[in-house]
Amino acid sequence: MRILITNDDGMNAPGLVTLEQAAQRLGGEVYVVAPEREHSAQSHAITIRQPVFAYRLPHTHDETMRVAVGGTPCDCVRLAMIKLLPEKPDLCLSGINHGGNLGWNVFHSGTVSAAAEAHGFGVPSIAFSLANWTNKVEWGGLDQLCADLIRHLLKSKHSRPDWLYNINLPPIPRERMKGVRITRQNPTIKGDNFLEREAPDGRSYYWPVWDDVQAAREKQTDPELDTVAIREGYISVTPMKYEVSRVNDPEIAQAFKDYKP
Repeated sequence: MRILITNDDGMNAPGLVTLEQAAQRLGGEVYVVAPEREHSAQSHAITIRQPVFAYRLPHTHDETMRVAVGGTPCDCVRLAMIKLLPEKPDLCLSGINHGGNLGWNVFHSGTVSAAAEAHGFGVPSIAFSLANWTNKVEWGGLDQLCADLIRHLLKSKHSRPDWLYNINLPPIPRERMKGVRITRQNPTIKGDNFLEREAPDGRSYYWPVWDDVQAAREKQTDPELDTVAIREGYISVTPMKYEVSRVNDPEIAQAFKDYKP
């Protein structure tokens, strides 16, 4: 099995190392193609008006190919698929992101978008995130956990070969995790905000932050929501589909019923 690994936290992120270790537990060929620096919240951005530089890193303890790319997470996937890999991979893994990708955050996430880009090439893909936004993160043991989750998904019978999942891990030790919930993206929680401050020259500037909106989340109890699953100590596995068009919309059809340009 050929496995492509990428992320949006950059080539030196501990979550990327952990996910690579998880892939090596599965066996086969592992390729790491990731941004040379952090590209969080880049969504599905790609580079179009300047070159994308890439350089191979020296081998360390194994023969895994590691390529650092001077571009976005989606640049990494596109470059890997089109130029760098000898064959199309059998699986793409993205992450493990430092911080959850829940609710509306999936639309901003470079981690999820990188997996979605591989999905667009017809490759089964999984985005992994750890819902811990603090500086105190324990990565130990998560490689075994992710490898187990991947094995279960690979054994399942999928209706289409190019499946896509967004997996969020709760910020608690593995022995305290209650299990897995198949969830859906929370459609209401955003939490975007700006802190207003004043520069030394008197101008105002606004620092973007993502509020935890804990009060709003505490009111929600639907166990199928990804945010609720994480809050209650479950691993959230969200099946995703990147088909955004609505084919049958009777209201729009009625609006244009008699229209002639």
